[in-house]
Formats: sequence, C-alpha cells, structure tokens
Amino acid sequence: CRAQEKAGQQRGSFVVLSSGNHSGLAEQPEPSEPPPTPDFCRGYFDVMGQWDPPFNCSSGEFIFCCGTCGFRFCCKFKKTRLDQSTCTNYETPLWMNTGKPPSRIDDPLHDPTRDKTNLIVYIICGVVAVMVLVGIFTKLGLEKAHRPQREHMS
Repeated sequence: CRAQEKAGQQRGSFVVLSSGNHSGLAEQPEPSEPPPTPDFCRGYFDVMGQWDPPFNCSSGEFIFCCGTCGFRFCCKFKKTRLDQSTCTNYETPLWMNTGKPPSRIDDPLHDPTRDKTNLIVYIICGVVAVMVLVGIFTKLGLEKAHRPQREHMS
C-alpha cells in the first residue's frame, strides 16, 4: 500500500488522500452557537409516592434533564431531553393523603336494612355450634352405654 503518494492520485476506482482525519469536524458546534447551559430537574413525586428533590445537571457532559416524569436523570443528548412542563407529578398524590379517610359516596341503591350478610354469618356459626354440641353429647352417651354396669349390693 502506497499511502505516502501524492494527494488526489487515482488508483483504479479509489482516490488516495494524504490529509488527516476530519471525522470530528461534523460533530463540532458552530463557533457562533454558545455552549448549552446545564438543565435544572425540578423536584417531583416518583411512582412510589416519594419526593425526589430538585437537582442541577452540571456534571461534565451530562447537562440535560432526561428520563420520564416519574424517573429523572441527567444525560448528554439534547434530543432525549424531558419536557418537564408536561409532567403533573409535582403535587402530593391523592392516594398519599392518609390524614383523613376518603369521602364516602353513598349508593342510593344500597339499603343497609336489607343487607343479609351478617345474618348468613350468624346462621353458619349457629349450625356449626349445634353440630359440635351434638357430637359431644353423642360421644358422652356412647361412653356411658359401653361402661360395665355396677351391681348395687346392699
């Protein structure tokens, strides 16, 4: 391979260039464009209901706030940046408000006087109790019947 030959000299269907590698030039920002400023990830409630405090993304090249509304982290690509204005998890979730019971919605079709759930439980417990008593008295009766009879001698 004669890589040291003149620049621009054709070899078959190839053109040999002797200049350096220019692959990094396309990735460099234009000189007129200022470097991006680090993002600020707002504090939010995650999916477990825990408050995650706000933080700055200013660690090296990780300067953009990325992720989802429920899990945020710093990343280095602007195209994956999270639009934090679309998130709604900045207030305490309703299911976390345990200080007071949730408001009760009265069902107009539910009549507590017609509710027979407790009656069924009482009937089942009563039947079980009667069966236990019958079993106990049956066992006592059979034991008494199988005892040898004593003769009364006077």
